[in-house]
Amino acid sequence: MQKVLLLTMGMFALGFDAYVVAGLLPDIAGMFKINASQAGQAVSVFTFCYALAAPIFATLLAGKPMRQLLLLALAVFSVGNGASAIASSFPLLLMSRAIAGIGAGLYSPLAAAAASSLVSEQKRGRALGMTLGGMSMGTVVGVPVGLIIAEHLGWQGTLWLITVLGLVAMLGIVIGLPNFPASAPPSLRQRVAMMTNKRVSATVGITLLTSIASLGLYTYIA
Repeated sequence: MQKVLLLTMGMFALGFDAYVVAGLLPDIAGMFKINASQAGQAVSVFTFCYALAAPIFATLLAGKPMRQLLLLALAVFSVGNGASAIASSFPLLLMSRAIAGIGAGLYSPLAAAAASSLVSEQKRGRALGMTLGGMSMGTVVGVPVGLIIAEHLGWQGTLWLITVLGLVAMLGIVIGLPNFPASAPPSLRQRVAMMTNKRVSATVGITLLTSIASLGLYTYIA
């Protein structure tokens, strides 16, 4: 389970990044002299690219060494956050958030797959719980800490912290995670077929609605 903790570190950074930007929007809007709805696109573009990256890159990169893919995902994620911190204009910030979202969308399903592959069948549920719990902890713990940092160092300071967390997660994977191939993803036909299962479609539908409500509220509550 120690190897699973390495994956959890990356998921913590993802959860941190996905939600903390919402709290930074007033400062971002003030810096770039835009209104709240425009600033909110910094969240929208991240989550949109996150959603697209997972199925697309999982298909394109299937069969490649898992550790290499995880490192690539975290590298893209970290570069996106670093670029966000130094963005000199709002369009550049949106481009940087898109890059970070692509890295996050690639890392998240790979980390879940890797976690289940690193342990015995009896421990897979626990391993997945730890990995996905890392994202939740990033939201619960990381967001308040990030907002405190933003008060003292500006919103860029919070994004630099996320960048550092991504790099630390990369180092942990380099040192402690074995290499093994990524499993082949389901075909498009298989994905569509799964959605015809009432239990699957109900779960996906509920997840979609709760995610919209959650991100929508967090993004504009300030």
